[in-house]
Amino acid sequence: MARIVAAVLAAFLFAGTSAHATTQAEAVASKMQFVQPVSLRGTLGTEPIQVTLRTKEEFEDGIEGDYFVFGSGQRVLLAGEIDGEDLFLEESANGTDVSGQWEGKMAGGVITGEWQSTDGKSSKLFELRIVSPAAKPAKP
Repeated sequence: MARIVAAVLAAFLFAGTSAHATTQAEAVASKMQFVQPVSLRGTLGTEPIQVTLRTKEEFEDGIEGDYFVFGSGQRVLLAGEIDGEDLFLEESANGTDVSGQWEGKMAGGVITGEWQSTDGKSSKLFELRIVSPAAKPAKP
């Protein structure tokens, strides 16, 4: 039943509504999309990337994940918030310092927006599409 509710909420979220989340229920519903890890593929500037997002262990603390550029072995950590259709993430290439910020909007199964370096000197457009739910790690 919980999976059905999450799927219905996810379908609603990506239907392209233009209203901003103004209630706690809408904020919770937007985070439900990432209760199970979600894989997205797309571009950051001209580079092909894959992103994985999930809710943080403490559900109310937002979302987290990572991304990599195809052809590169480096994973960059992501953490942030989702509020209705708005997505805000900070990235850390070294696991400690913020190396960039992502700001985007979700609509129709696509997240589009802009990445910006922390010094504001560099920015790139990004577009991500959901690939499929990421597999859960095997329990030892």
